[in-house]
Amino acid sequence: MLQRFGRPVAHPFDADGAVTAIRLGDGAAAGATVVVASKEYDEEERAGRFLYGTSASRLRQVYNNLTGHKKSTGNTNLLWWQDRLFALMENARPQELDPATLGSLGTTDLGVVRDGFSAHPHRVAALSTTFNFGIRGKHIDLFALPDHGAPRLLGSFEAPWISMVHDFIATDKHLVFVIGPAKLITWRAMFAVGDLSQYFRWDPDAGAMVVVVPLACPERVTRFLVDTFWVWHFVNAFEDGDSIAVELCRHDTFGAFAAPSSAGPEHGQPQYYRFRLDPRRELFEGTPLWSDPAEFPSVDPRRAGARQRFTFLQTFPAAQKAPGVARFDCESGEVQAWAAPSTHLGVEPVFVPGGGDEEGAGWILQLFQDPAAGRSYLAVLDAEHLAAPPLARIWMPEAVPMTFHGVFVKAP
Repeated sequence: MLQRFGRPVAHPFDADGAVTAIRLGDGAAAGATVVVASKEYDEEERAGRFLYGTSASRLRQVYNNLTGHKKSTGNTNLLWWQDRLFALMENARPQELDPATLGSLGTTDLGVVRDGFSAHPHRVAALSTTFNFGIRGKHIDLFALPDHGAPRLLGSFEAPWISMVHDFIATDKHLVFVIGPAKLITWRAMFAVGDLSQYFRWDPDAGAMVVVVPLACPERVTRFLVDTFWVWHFVNAFEDGDSIAVELCRHDTFGAFAAPSSAGPEHGQPQYYRFRLDPRRELFEGTPLWSDPAEFPSVDPRRAGARQRFTFLQTFPAAQKAPGVARFDCESGEVQAWAAPSTHLGVEPVFVPGGGDEEGAGWILQLFQDPAAGRSYLAVLDAEHLAAPPLARIWMPEAVPMTFHGVFVKAP
C-alpha cells in the first residue's frame, strides 16, 4: 500500500503488504487481495496517521528506535511452511496469515527468531529444509526450518559492517552470503534524518564480503573480500566438486534501492552471472551467463540447492522491448521468452512443476497490471514452450497492488 492517510509512504519498503491470492481448480478461478493488518497497522488506522517506519513523524521514529518498536508489514515475500502461511518483510518477525482467509494472525518468533527474519528463505530440496537468516545489528542469525519438526537456530556470524543483506543462497552443504558495501549511516537511522533511501551510504572502495557457512559446522565461517558489486536476488547454488557454483543477478551499484517498485531497473542493468566459489582459496570468479538485463529469478523447486538446467527470469523492456519472462537453458544458452504488451507492469515469474519428474516441465504464473484498463491479470504460460501465447489470462476486476514475490501452493 504505497499510500495511506492521504499521502504516499516515504519509501516502498515502508509500505504495508497486500497479499493477492488466486485459487485455481475445478475449471474456475477465484481471487482476493487482503492487507496484512498487523496490530501496528490497526493501531495506525485507529490513530489516523503513520506511527511506524520512516513515514511516521521524526519524534515517533526516534521513540520507536529507542524502545525497539517496529511494524512487521509483510510487504515482500510469502513463506509456506508446514501448512502455515507467513508474510515476510526485510527485517522483522514473520506475520502469520490464515491460509483460508488471508487474515492476519499476528507476528511470531517461531520459537527461534531473536529480532529479524529475512524475506528470502531458501528451501534445499535434498535436505527437506528451508533456511533463512535474520539481522541484529552486525550479527546475522541463521535458521533451519525442516519440513517436519521444530525450527532450529544454527548459529550466527558477524558482518563486516551494518548493511542491508537482502538475500543469500543455500546448497546441501553450505550457506553463502555476499554482503555489499551499502553501509548504514547509524546517526541518520537513529535520529530519522531523511527517508529510508538516505540511511545507507554506497562505499565502492570497500569491496563486497563473501561469507560461507558450512552446515556441518556453522561456527567455522569463511570470509573474504572481492571486487564491489551488489546482489538483490540469488538464482541458485550447488556443490561442484571442490567448489561451489553460485548464480545470481549482479548489479554494479545499489542505485535500484531508490526505486524498488519501478517497472524495471532504473539504475544499472542487472545481469545473470555464475560464480565459482572456492572458500579454501578465497576464490570468487564470475562470468555472465546472459547479457540481457533480468531479475527476480526462479528455478524448479525440486532443483533448489542442486544443479539446475533451466532458470526463469523476469525480463525488462530494455531486453525484450516489453516486460515478460524468459527461460534460460544453462546447458545450451538457448533463451525462450514471452513478452506482455509494452505498457503492462509485470512481477516475478513463479514456476509450477508439472505432474512428472522432468525438470522445467510445468507452468509459469506471472502477475501483470494493465494501467490503461485499470485491471490486473495472471498470465499462465507453458514453461516448456514459453514463446507461445499464454494458455490463459485470469483477469481481475481491478488493479491489484504491484508486488515483489509470490509462492505456489498445491492444495492437499
